[in-house]
Amino acid sequence: MKKTLLLLLAGGLLTAQQTSELLGTNWYISKMVTSSGQTTNTPLIDNGVPATTISSAGGTSYVINSKYYNTATMLFSIMPGSNNLIKTAQSFTQLFYNGGNAGAVRNYDQKNVDIYVNGGYASLYNYQITTNGNVKTLVITDPSGNKIFYNNTANLSTKEVEAVKKTFKAYPNPVKEILYIENVERNLPIKIYDLSGKLVLETKTSDRKMSVDTNNLQKGQYILTIENYQSFNFTKE
Repeated sequence: MKKTLLLLLAGGLLTAQQTSELLGTNWYISKMVTSSGQTTNTPLIDNGVPATTISSAGGTSYVINSKYYNTATMLFSIMPGSNNLIKTAQSFTQLFYNGGNAGAVRNYDQKNVDIYVNGGYASLYNYQITTNGNVKTLVITDPSGNKIFYNNTANLSTKEVEAVKKTFKAYPNPVKEILYIENVERNLPIKIYDLSGKLVLETKTSDRKMSVDTNNLQKGQYILTIENYQSFNFTKE
């Protein structure tokens, strides 16, 4: 009887400590790993990755708001004395991202939503928290074996990262036919995306001064990227 009581108390203390760590930390998505082992690091996003929060929903219920561009929300309870989460409900927002790095951001955003929305009532999720110095990592595994990783440190935004990148000169803007580029290194990938994130042109830098023929582009707005340089937005007339 005493042994059973001690085990129950130990399980209760363990759960309290785990819950305290979950609820007392701002978490930021750092990567996802599929059940097949494919890893995707969190793409840079305008304004930075917001904090994912886990909070009490009353009684023995808790809620995670997993935030990237959209927010995937899952209501759950914690299986006593374990690292298992029992799903009881879910929801998600349906905002449309049209900023920098759009294609990668949208794909990653959908994966974040899928991890919490897929799976029925009472599905079992698992979580683990590890600490390395001042860095805490939270790993949540869904019923299919997909893993989502969070750190207690925020990711840089696209704009913050670009602030430390080199710049180049591009003109004219708007452009009718030929876009001229100056002050770039040789043999670097050049990519042009439309605002949906679709890659519409790809080439390489040939010299410090070069030109790009835009005659095959439809009228509209585009984003030109050169590896290791800030991106450049331009309009095709």
